[in-house]
Order: sequence, then C-alpha cells, then structure tokens
Amino acid sequence: MKVIKLIAIINSILFSTLVSAAPLTLQSTTPLPEITGGDFDHFAADLKRHRLYVSAEIYGSIEVFNLPDGSHLASERSVARTPHKIALTDSGDELFIADAGSASARIVDTKTFALKQAIPLEAQPDSGVVDRRTGIFYLGNGGAQSHKETAYISLISMAKQSVISRISVPAAQIKAMATDPATERLFVNFRDKNEVGIVDLRTRKLMGVWPVPGPSRNSAMAFDSQSNRLFIGSRNPGKLFVLDAKTGAVVQALDIVETSDEIIFDRQHKQLFVAGSNGLDVIRQIDNDHYKIVQHVDTMGGKTATYIPSMKKLYVVHTKSADSAEAGLQVFRVN
Repeated sequence: MKVIKLIAIINSILFSTLVSAAPLTLQSTTPLPEITGGDFDHFAADLKRHRLYVSAEIYGSIEVFNLPDGSHLASERSVARTPHKIALTDSGDELFIADAGSASARIVDTKTFALKQAIPLEAQPDSGVVDRRTGIFYLGNGGAQSHKETAYISLISMAKQSVISRISVPAAQIKAMATDPATERLFVNFRDKNEVGIVDLRTRKLMGVWPVPGPSRNSAMAFDSQSNRLFIGSRNPGKLFVLDAKTGAVVQALDIVETSDEIIFDRQHKQLFVAGSNGLDVIRQIDNDHYKIVQHVDTMGGKTATYIPSMKKLYVVHTKSADSAEAGLQVFRVN
C-alpha cells in the first residue's frame, strides 16, 4: 500500500512539473551583424539538407542557416531585390521567391543559388501558401501597388514553373493564406477590407467573404483542420480572432502581441505560436472554442517565425532596432 501511495505521489509531482513547464525555452541566438535594418519575411525549411532559409526584405537577401542549431551559413544577395514569401519544392532543389522588387516569382537552384527562371507577376507579390497535394503555389500580387482595387491570387505550378491560372479578388492588399484540403477551400486575408476571402479551389472563384471585427488590419493566419478553427491575427490593437471555419462566426477574441506577422498551429501540443513586434505569445487550446495565453517571450522585435516539429525547435528572426543592438536568429526549444 505504501509503495502504491509513493508511486501516486511521484506521478502527481511529475504531472504537475510537466503542466507547469514553460512551452518555450530560449537555447541560442545567432547574430546577423551585416543586416542593419528592415523587416524579415517568411521561412522555408529543407530537412533533407538541414537548411533553413529566410528572406530579408530591405537588405535584399536570402539568409541561409544550418539546422538544427541555427548557425549562419550564407547571405545570398543576388537572387531578389525585395524578397517576401519563399517556398521550397518537395525535393529542396529549387526555391521560389516572391520578389516585390522585380514583380516576379523567382526560381533559384539551392545548390548554386543561380537564377533558373523569373515568372512575371503584377506588382508587389507578397504572401502565399503552397498546397503540397497539388504542387500549386498560391501567391498574392497586384492591388494597391498596381493602383487598383482588384488583386490577384496567381496559381503557380511548381512542377511546370509557370502560372497556370489566376483568381481576381476585390481587395487592394492580400496577406496570409491557408488551405482546407477537406473542403477544397482557400482562406485569404483581405487586409484593406477587414475581411477573409473564401476561394473555391475546384472552380477557382471567390465564393464568399467573412468580416473580421475592426479595427483590424488582419495579416496573420493559421488553420486547424481537426477543430475546424481559423485563426486570424489582427493589428493595432493586437487581437487573435478564432473563427468557426464552417460559418465564419467569431467564437473567441484574445488580446495578443502587436503587429502579428506569423501564426503557427502546433497540432501535437494543441497550441499556437503568435509572433509580433513586441514578442511571441504561446496560446493553448482548452477546447475548440476556448484558448488562453500560457507564455509570452521576448523576441527582440522579431515577428516572423517557423516551427519544425521533428526537431522540437521554433525559430524567430529579428532585425536591428530599438529592441536589439543587432539582427539575429533566436532558437527556442519546444518543451
């Protein structure tokens, strides 16, 4: 009986320790002293070659890091003027770069960083998402930068390395996107409209819009297919809106970090990582309609992140600013 009680006490202590453990622990920071200003945009990870890529918008480079330690390997400045969204082919042999500076999607060989092709687009290609089932890179372009109230989602075949179609949408600024494979839908943030557009991927047409409570500037997005919840990050003030992905109804709103640029859903631990200009919030799922912040970490102004579940690592990149004497890549362990 005493042994059973002792085991119960030990299990209780272990459980309490696991529950109270912080989700993230900072392990290291890799300095990037050459990058003296300007935002970073999004990441792409090549697990086969142990490489991590991130675009530096104003510096005009693709920064290359080693995985998993985050050590800096190279700064490639000849491939794009103003790189935004980047995406790797499944083989990792080519990197697609949304280059606002040249109004094109540029394709580079990741072994040599030689330019293989440039696909012309409307002005300011920026945000997008890759559907790995179909090999299509959905990339937003046009709109306000083309002095129009209509923007485009270009469908780029990664195999054919060409635009196979494009979808016209009534917005001047397209931001983050997410796909729902089960319903063949694409969710798109229309930031200037405070709306989420819903695109039918079978017909390749806009099938509806959902309003996002204002003031909004909805920029970041993530989707959880299991709970059927769409997460929208809005700016000024920082808000997380949890939407029912069937109806668009807001089921919860949370105060979060300002100027969120990245939302990542960690399916294994049922939590969100939301990166913004004043740090990163870890938000845990209580149930499908309830979420709460369980940790806030300082990211030195870094608002772009990526999570690699197999390595249990979260990477956040920040520029030189009032928050940090120099740019750098932070490496967090996901506990």
